[in-house]
Amino acid sequence: MHVEINESVRSVLIVEDEMIVAMLMEDLVRELGVVDVYLCVDAASALEIINNKPVDLAILDLRVRDGNTMQVADALADRAIPFLFSTGSDLGALDGTHAARPRISKPFMDDDFRLIVLDTVMQARPDGAPGLLESA
Repeated sequence: MHVEINESVRSVLIVEDEMIVAMLMEDLVRELGVVDVYLCVDAASALEIINNKPVDLAILDLRVRDGNTMQVADALADRAIPFLFSTGSDLGALDGTHAARPRISKPFMDDDFRLIVLDTVMQARPDGAPGLLESA
């Protein structure tokens, strides 16, 4: 079975300072049907994307070149944009504000990454609609 995100998620912001990991994530979300992927290596450029581009979902490394992504997480939460953390840091590294957000530990398996992305999309849908397209 092949699963894709439906048209409600057309663009994804990936904030990751390890380019190989960022490119892997990009490939995986494109396989899910995402059209526009914005890659950022630091929080400052991620904030610029959030302020100037449509973003439907975000994947944030916790620690990036210019510090951490808490300000990005706050901006996404303020705009009700679903996001998850992808981090090699221990679970205690997340502050109380975003501690309950979905997260995946690095390194991760491709299927685990796909599942957490799909789960994050599902949890964010207010109408409870599936938000996924399946084909054989």
